[in-house]
Amino acid sequence: MNVLPITQKQKQLLSYLYTFRFLTVSQFQNIFHHAHPNRIKLWLTDLLDKKFITRLKIEDDITKPYIYCLSQRAKYLLKDNEDYDVSFLNRLYKEKNLTPNFINHCLSLADTYLFFLTQKEKDTEIDFFTKHELSGYDYFPEELPEAYIAVEEKAETNRYFLDLFDDYTPAWALRKRVKAYLEYYENNTWQERTENSEFPIILFVLPNERMKKHIYYFTKALLEKSFYEDITIFLTTKNKIKGNGQDIWEKVE
Repeated sequence: MNVLPITQKQKQLLSYLYTFRFLTVSQFQNIFHHAHPNRIKLWLTDLLDKKFITRLKIEDDITKPYIYCLSQRAKYLLKDNEDYDVSFLNRLYKEKNLTPNFINHCLSLADTYLFFLTQKEKDTEIDFFTKHELSGYDYFPEELPEAYIAVEEKAETNRYFLDLFDDYTPAWALRKRVKAYLEYYENNTWQERTENSEFPIILFVLPNERMKKHIYYFTKALLEKSFYEDITIFLTTKNKIKGNGQDIWEKVE
């Protein structure tokens, strides 16, 4: 297939759509630090015309923004890049038919990435890998985190496992997730396969304060009972992530 040419900036747009799967113009603006959306919209319109992306509306509300995702044709642009999973690219035709709940979940995960960007210090690099980018590595938990984050500063690298939970996630599923991380830590998989690198900090983004409080006390009781010394867990809520404020994380201790 003859692949129509695109610019380097447009390739970056596609790369972000590969990572987060669904994004809005506003989120692209924040990623690229553009004060106005005009240039972003031009890039996206060209990609739409070339059928590399799809534009969606998941609610019958004219005030809600359009949402963009990769289309099937994008795989011909991306398949030669070894950083992209071919099996995922072969499923791109399904993206536009995924459920509104899943799409909104992906948008919330992108908001979390944007929060990290707002907190980024000068000369600091942030590597943010989402779940489908982690397959094939043998040192991550069997049930992969929503994201693995590495924040590289001059003297050190801080690593994080991040999980994001929605309003419809039952409390038992959150408790199960906490237990799974503690078992993974206890099995020493990370330590043995990463030459005893420091165990990543665990970050939970909860749907509301009520659930955050519940998980705080549940996790605190497990940690006190287990005497784990090298595992650190922080909690916050979706609203605090979107607020981009300081000191939004609460350590379980």
